[in-house]
Amino acid sequence: MGAVASRGQEDAARVAAGREHMKRCRERRRLMREAVRLRRHLAASHAAYLRSLTHAASALSRFAVGEPLPVSDHAPPAVIVHRPVVAPSTPPPLLRSIEQQQQLRRRAQELEEELVGAAVDDHLVGGGAGVPSVTREEGGGDEELRMVVRHRSLAEVAAGLEEYFLKASVAGDAVSSHLEASNDEFKRGPHSILGALCCLSAPSVAHDRVDSINGEQRHSSTLQQLLAWEKKLYREVKARERLQVQHDKKKAELSDQEYSRKIDVDVLKLKAAWEKARAQLATASQAVAATSASIAELRDTHLARQLLGLCHATLDMWRAMRQHHEAQGLIAQQLRGLSSRTSMDPTTEIHHETTRALEVAMSSWCAALGHLAKHQRDYVHALHGWLKLTLQEAPAVVDGAEAVASPVAAELAAFVERWGQALDRVHCADVLKSIKSFAGAVRSLYGLQSDELRVARRVSQYSRELDRKSRMLRQVEKSYYDSYVPPMGLSLWHRGMRHWGDDGMHARDASNEVAQRRDEIAACRRTVEDEMRKHAKAIDATRSAAVTCVQGKLPAVFQSMAVFSASLAHALEAVCRHGTHVQ
Repeated sequence: MGAVASRGQEDAARVAAGREHMKRCRERRRLMREAVRLRRHLAASHAAYLRSLTHAASALSRFAVGEPLPVSDHAPPAVIVHRPVVAPSTPPPLLRSIEQQQQLRRRAQELEEELVGAAVDDHLVGGGAGVPSVTREEGGGDEELRMVVRHRSLAEVAAGLEEYFLKASVAGDAVSSHLEASNDEFKRGPHSILGALCCLSAPSVAHDRVDSINGEQRHSSTLQQLLAWEKKLYREVKARERLQVQHDKKKAELSDQEYSRKIDVDVLKLKAAWEKARAQLATASQAVAATSASIAELRDTHLARQLLGLCHATLDMWRAMRQHHEAQGLIAQQLRGLSSRTSMDPTTEIHHETTRALEVAMSSWCAALGHLAKHQRDYVHALHGWLKLTLQEAPAVVDGAEAVASPVAAELAAFVERWGQALDRVHCADVLKSIKSFAGAVRSLYGLQSDELRVARRVSQYSRELDRKSRMLRQVEKSYYDSYVPPMGLSLWHRGMRHWGDDGMHARDASNEVAQRRDEIAACRRTVEDEMRKHAKAIDATRSAAVTCVQGKLPAVFQSMAVFSASLAHALEAVCRHGTHVQ
């Protein structure tokens, strides 16, 4: 009885462990599916953020052209300091671990091929290995380039800001390459029909040939392959659990027969059924082990290298953006010398539309930055959750062999965890608040411009009415003059004295009409003058609001962007610098 109870406990523990393994596989599949989806969102949000920088630059320049606001000569110039970009002198420790592991794997393959008599070109094999070369900038370690810039108007300041906006957008090209954000993959789906079929079918070597460029596999292809392998692993684990149940049932029937020794039961038949179930279970376990090994190989080679490259490219991007936004902040300090009293040019319809475009561009920039930060955090967290689960191998995946944890996988999981923690620590709330504040100021300016244009339209309307009434007055005066003065060569006697009374009455009526129209013109002229005074006040209010908007709100945008970029760059630098060697 004790042996039966012990065997029952072992079976229950094995069933519980199998269910837990299947649960982990289901969660791994969900997280990888989420990572594939978030990679698309991250690529789209990254591309949208870079576009928002160029749109903001263009909108700001067009807006500044319509605002003839000079900068005072007493305003201090901007002193821009260009620092050389610090490049890592050595590859990251985790990258070196990956390279060493790949070299060992390639060497083992070479030895295996030599043993079976395969011809191997040693030169070609040796040329593909090795650590990627990283160049170091010589002679520019601590050198700084100082440039003094002075701008004379808002338009010149905006042109200087646009230059660094464009530089900032170019700084994200490396990240775009890693995320494949420069193509339309996240809009149109897979790159080709063959690539789509490979994504839907079971993983194969052909997938590497389809979704690789210059020998380097694309990040999206790696994730798609991992997702396909995870789906396959989940199906195989479920099938193995069903076979495990059948195996345990056949084994229990055989054991019961051995204890009970029933006469009418064929022991050989039960033993054959159990042997068949055991063989099927072993085959299923081997399939699970092979699929797990394929996932581990993709994770430790392609995915690890791609995540390292993406993190380092992101670090370089925010380092460069920090310098560009700091330069913009120094340039924007010259806006303190703006004056609204030197220009009373009215707002045009074109400038009114450019103001609206500026507000839209700033709002889009703010939204794009928020989406980029969110999708990056979600993507890194999804990958970290998947990596943690891959480190928890199921017990007895292969009969008689215990799974060995990959050192690269452990380091990669720790690396991605630090990456996610760094993104959680750096918040973009302050910079979003600054951009929203400037966008709100531009929106208020747009409202004042609308009021100014409304008053201008009334001035134009009343002026046209005054011109029309003036023309009618001249016509009435001419008619009155013609009716009062007789034609040349005729006298009142010749016209007849009997018509004099009627002509006099008509003359008095014409005189009254002239006086009435003159009163209307005087009232209309006063209305026009009142509207013109309102228009002048509206112009002054618009000019003052424009100066307040760009003086008080715009420099804060670039200052907050510089602080955010510096904080994120420092956090990512700590992530990339931290690491240990794999012995």
